[in-house]
Amino acid sequence: EQIRKVNFLLHEDTVIFNDNGDPLSGYDIIAWDWSGPKWTFRVIGSSTWPPVQLDINKTKIRWHGEDNQVPESVCSSNCLEGHQRVVVGFYHCCFECVPCEAGTFLNKS
Repeated sequence: EQIRKVNFLLHEDTVIFNDNGDPLSGYDIIAWDWSGPKWTFRVIGSSTWPPVQLDINKTKIRWHGEDNQVPESVCSSNCLEGHQRVVVGFYHCCFECVPCEAGTFLNKS
């Protein structure tokens, strides 16, 4: 309810919100660029409306892995046969694959 009353200046642009709490202007999607001795921000996309449109230039994203490879999520890979998921940490989606106990069976159907 209170966000509808908020407005502020951000880099010479006024940000205001409508009755649903949505901003009334588009915005840039930025990413930190750590490639030099100091970090900077780079614009990698934008969001505009109406109509709602999201544009992201995937070629402008610099991943921190070897050869700029997209990191693989450890929370979405499948476990090998003979292994089961064991939740690690607070979130149920993050797990490790550990060997199943001998003589046990896991029915995935």
